[in-house]
Amino acid sequence: MFVAKRKDGSFFSLLDWKNREDVERLTKGELFFCPACHRALQLKHGQVRKVHFAHMNDSCNASSESETLYHLEGKEKLYESLLHSHHTTTLEHYIPSTNQRADVYLETENRKYAFEFQCSTISKSEFNLRTKLYESSHIKPIWILGKEKLGNIEPQMKLSPFQWQFLQRHNAHSPPYILAFCPKSTLYYYLYPSFSFNTSSTYISSMTSKSWTEHPIMQNIQNASWKEHFLHYKKKWRYVYSLYKPHNLLRKYCYAKMNIPLSLFPAEIGLPVPSFYRLHTPVIEWQAWLYFDSIYHTPLHSIIHVPTVLRNFKRRIKGSQIAVRELPLVKVGSYEDAVVEYLDTLVSIGALKRETPVIYRKIKKELPFPSMEDVYKQDRIVLEYLLHLKQS
Repeated sequence: MFVAKRKDGSFFSLLDWKNREDVERLTKGELFFCPACHRALQLKHGQVRKVHFAHMNDSCNASSESETLYHLEGKEKLYESLLHSHHTTTLEHYIPSTNQRADVYLETENRKYAFEFQCSTISKSEFNLRTKLYESSHIKPIWILGKEKLGNIEPQMKLSPFQWQFLQRHNAHSPPYILAFCPKSTLYYYLYPSFSFNTSSTYISSMTSKSWTEHPIMQNIQNASWKEHFLHYKKKWRYVYSLYKPHNLLRKYCYAKMNIPLSLFPAEIGLPVPSFYRLHTPVIEWQAWLYFDSIYHTPLHSIIHVPTVLRNFKRRIKGSQIAVRELPLVKVGSYEDAVVEYLDTLVSIGALKRETPVIYRKIKKELPFPSMEDVYKQDRIVLEYLLHLKQS
């Protein structure tokens, strides 16, 4: 940490003194204390790490983790970056009502912000608790991943459950994104997930900025660069993955209720929807459960009632066949959006007709597929038609 309290109650910031000799001269023989827990601190003068304060026993209720050099540098650069455009920025601000010390704190005329520069993995429960504590004091938490935790940012990435927690969305008019910061380049990285079809492949659009923006605007973030990869994955899913042990229940259900092998599931299953990020379960699997439960056996021209679809879907969630992603920083929408978007996508490809916000009508019967090649060709036709509609 860079900020400590003197014995007289005043604060001392090491960032005010860049020269190591000046720091040593000014602090010689003086006692310093943690602003949060009031315990004594010691000044670290290491040759490799930056000069900083540390607790004697490395424990403090307001902080649950030790600080690496990367974290210290990131916190310093983040503070300087925000201070450049917001003069009401404070470094390591202690908030008594939450017993937390924000890495950087900012107050504007309308809002209070706590910036957390996270460079180590913390538990989901701790992430959620710290978020809720800030929000209970009407402080908006801005969680920022250390860029080194992401590695190279590429069009296709694997995002861990921990990294997905950083997904934030503040309103319905802006897409969700993950925010990262690199102290070496002093750049902010905005990562927009565009589509993921399994737990290890997420397609990303990204942009960088020298300044932080609460509501970043990025044009043309939707792209179909994943199309061929997904079609190959869907083909492999039919040939190989459908036979894997984790899909035993779905495979038996498909054969018993639909009287078809899982490998020949309809091409209408496994389609991109905007709110895909709400569900941890891969798109083919959650849409298969939905389609088999609520659409497949529905007679042609019969209605499909959204509340019934959602009730069936919730039953699958309760039974652990479908997993919902917990996203504490996404403040709009829910997994139900993904369900309705899927029904609307089926409208787009001519399988359903929407009559009211809660009533759809089935207008196309599933095609019988005598071979794997036939269904794979239909996969391509459906996806290319859908993407053409979105681009036009």
